[in-house]
Amino acid sequence: MSPFVTKVKAATAYKRLPFTHREYVGIAELRKLNPQTGKVPIALFGTDVLFDSSLILRRLDAEQPSPPLIAEDPATAARQYLLEDWSDESLYWYVQALRWSDKNEPRTLAENRKFVPAPLRLFAKPILRRLVGRQPQAQGLGRLPEEMLIAELALRLDNLVTLLARDPFFHADRPSVADFAIYGVSTTGFSGATPEFAEAFASRPALVEWRSRMDAAISG
Repeated sequence: MSPFVTKVKAATAYKRLPFTHREYVGIAELRKLNPQTGKVPIALFGTDVLFDSSLILRRLDAEQPSPPLIAEDPATAARQYLLEDWSDESLYWYVQALRWSDKNEPRTLAENRKFVPAPLRLFAKPILRRLVGRQPQAQGLGRLPEEMLIAELALRLDNLVTLLARDPFFHADRPSVADFAIYGVSTTGFSGATPEFAEAFASRPALVEWRSRMDAAISG
């Protein structure tokens, strides 16, 4: 369910680095591993514990420089870093706002219920609403009328189509941090709780073809 976990997993697979993924981590262990934010992803590199998907991708490049996750040209690298940050901090919230809309909330709760400890699942709905569901409202996009939110999302997806007009990936001929960030968010958008996102994305062939290229690059 986390686009940031998907982002890290996909980049690690792209680099052909062996890794073990744990889908579920208990709340107590999560807070112990990441007392700063208490959120995933968390990556263990030996005894080093890293959190935040962008920082983890930087470490992946340090561990395995080839293939690189950022362009060698400074201007191109700057655009890739900015697009990565935009995906993590803006596009992400469009998906979250749709996930927690009145219409989609039941599907979102069903998807996330398994991550609530078994003794607390009876109270999963208020717990998830308090921990996650209110965030899009606080961020702002969750306050927009649904038709306006979908229209704004369509504009953002059109922006991505424009950026792909020249290169097979964002600002380059191979995947970068920008691609993995957008890949993670779009994967969450396709999870089933947000049919509006899936429909908007699928109606843009350039984005569908880009995801196919990403899948091929990740799987090798």
